[in-house]
Amino acid sequence: MVSLLEPVLRPIAAVLHSLLTFLFQVSHDWGVALIALTLLVRLALGALNLRTARQYARQHKIKPELMKLREKHQDNPQTLMQETFKLYRHNGVNPLAPFGTALLQMPVFMGMYSMFAAHGSSMTSVLIPWVSTFALADPLHLIPALVGVLTFLVSFIPLLGESEMPAAPFAQRLLLAAVVSIVFTGVMWRAPVALGLYSMSGSLFALLERVFYRLKPGRKLLQKPLPIKQTA
Repeated sequence: MVSLLEPVLRPIAAVLHSLLTFLFQVSHDWGVALIALTLLVRLALGALNLRTARQYARQHKIKPELMKLREKHQDNPQTLMQETFKLYRHNGVNPLAPFGTALLQMPVFMGMYSMFAAHGSSMTSVLIPWVSTFALADPLHLIPALVGVLTFLVSFIPLLGESEMPAAPFAQRLLLAAVVSIVFTGVMWRAPVALGLYSMSGSLFALLERVFYRLKPGRKLLQKPLPIKQTA
């Protein structure tokens, strides 16, 4: 699949490689440079992640009104759909926004894979001394295992606190987190170790993001109103 998308991924990989090389010249270690690049990617996507978090918070806020609409128009699906869309527009809610944010991260992830497959053989790091180059898979499978654990935590812990977005049932979250964790661990098992280091760093930043949204400054950011489109 990566080879089929090579014309699209090549320019993304080139930009990522240039940034990583610059960060290596500053840090003198490819592993440290990769962690710094991961942070830059997370910061670049920060505005989108914040908007997604606000969408979740607003969807929870209008949930009582949505339930009333469903009860009122339960026998008229077309009217229910129209009124639901009006409610979403009035409150600046786009239920598809979280999916868009996730889709935007895929080209970056695949671009990373393409970059390390092409250039990883010349990269190494004191952070993972048991792997000779970034292009190789982790022979001890320590990085894939850590990726699996961190992916489980990110999937299991809700993005927002209970006051902004009540969590799904425990069993449901546990099952989803386990499935996602197993899939990611399987992907990383034979992938270039650098891709695992990137995913591990990204998961750590995602956990910090969850902590931030539970603190007062984070909750304050969530309460900032989204642009509201007036209904006709």
